Amino acid sequence: SVTEGGNITYTATLTNPAQTPVTVTLSNGQTIVIEAGKSAGTVVFETPANDVYNNGSTVSTTITSATGGNFENLVPNTAPAITTIADSIDTTTVTLTAGQTITEGGQITYTATLTNPAQTPVTVTLSNGSVITIKAGESVGTVAVDTPANDVYNNGSTVSTTITSATGGNFENLVPNTAPAVTTIADSIDTTTVTLTANNSVTEGGNITYTATLTNPAQTPVTVTLSNGQTIVIEASKSAGTVVFETPANDVYNNGSTVSTT
Repeated sequence: SVTEGGNITYTATLTNPAQTPVTVTLSNGQTIVIEAGKSAGTVVFETPANDVYNNGSTVSTTITSATGGNFENLVPNTAPAITTIADSIDTTTVTLTAGQTITEGGQITYTATLTNPAQTPVTVTLSNGSVITIKAGESVGTVAVDTPANDVYNNGSTVSTTITSATGGNFENLVPNTAPAVTTIADSIDTTTVTLTANNSVTEGGNITYTATLTNPAQTPVTVTLSNGQTIVIEASKSAGTVVFETPANDVYNNGSTVSTT
């Protein structure tokens, strides 16, 4: 046996020494010359270069003709010389990358890259459950993953994804790179408005109810401070809150007025 990329040495041996040179032709096209006065000769055959694919095999070579030597009857032995070419185990790595930053609601494109082209399709499974297929003859494959929909809340984050498995490609040794692909999901800045309303009119000595209303429900309590010094608290998950303001006590004088609060 020989390792891929190595050399096979073929030896032709006579049962009697040659009186003149003997030319032995092999089925692979090579020739061995056995010099006069000798019984053996050799030739070296180079096997295919070492590569990263599963391609171990056997090579069978025979003598197709033998001439010379001044023998009465030179007969080639038809038995083949068989050599096993063993794979050397070479590693192919698959690495995951992704866009470094994306705005919430967008897509992250994950790219799996091989250090050698695949001979058969390669399936790369990611920690987020997505699968990337790299086609035969290619080195790169991609998949797009949706991020959470755009909203009005502070929720920028980072997403870290790794390769959990990789199969196929007819590689001798396919190894996933364990480094994560990390993407920052940036908040898009969306506006939420808080609006103040109150009773249109109230009798002196009555109460004015102020209502603060959000255009989106709060995720945490919201404190709204009014120009009259009061505060309204809108509870988490709600969109509105109120506070009551007492007007001056009823009296016998003409003193109707308007109250403006912001």
